[in-house]
Amino acid sequence: MSNFRRSKFAFCFAWAAFALTIAFVPASLIPFAMAQDNELDRQTPAELLEDGMDAAADHAPESARRLFGQLIKDYPGSPEALRAQNVLAALDRDASSEQREVIQADEAEHTTKYRRAFLIDVGDRVFFSESSATIGGRARSIIENQARWLKARPSLTVTVIGRADDGGNRGAALDLSRQRAEAVRDRLVAAGIDGGRIEIKAAGDSDRLALCATPLCQAQNRNSEVLINGWRGDGAPVGPRSTMPLGPHTLSKSADQDPQ
Repeated sequence: MSNFRRSKFAFCFAWAAFALTIAFVPASLIPFAMAQDNELDRQTPAELLEDGMDAAADHAPESARRLFGQLIKDYPGSPEALRAQNVLAALDRDASSEQREVIQADEAEHTTKYRRAFLIDVGDRVFFSESSATIGGRARSIIENQARWLKARPSLTVTVIGRADDGGNRGAALDLSRQRAEAVRDRLVAAGIDGGRIEIKAAGDSDRLALCATPLCQAQNRNSEVLINGWRGDGAPVGPRSTMPLGPHTLSKSADQDPQ
């Protein structure tokens, strides 16, 4: 082989090697370059924390949770991640508190509607003769209507509140009010209401609905009231709350009849 041919062959070989280097070396550097780009694009823990705090301040809790979650995932154990965890817990507490308030407002609204419907549809109380716990004919009719109304709404529970304003001492008034509450409860049970749905409360003479001095007005306090217990969305009853006192001329539907 001549010197010219040997030189040409060496030149071609060198050129081919250079071309291969140009073709393959950049490809091998691509992952490294991409990693560098990702590293440059990746937010620092301080930046993620600041962005999350800004989102929380702007009332964008979902964005704040996403940023804090990314911070905790990317930089576990960092001071910023620990702070993000605390802020997340606070966000969850606030959300739970708001949700509870909404639920409670809804339950109170339902309770008010049930009590008003009960009062308008069938009346919420019956009256007794002085110093008596005997249920008269008018009272029996009201209680039977109450029982039918309650049968149609089996998730509701009630408290029967007995009252007495018949003179005498407080101990006697308490006993008489209990007897009146028990008499109404027993009549409801006889009409088909499960006794487990009924509580009784003896108010004695301490829970007067009518605050007045005339005999006819005082007779309004010789009663038993069937009070719908607080309604809850899960069907569980809430404890009874006493009704507001009535003035001398403010009567419920069942009280607009002469006391027995």
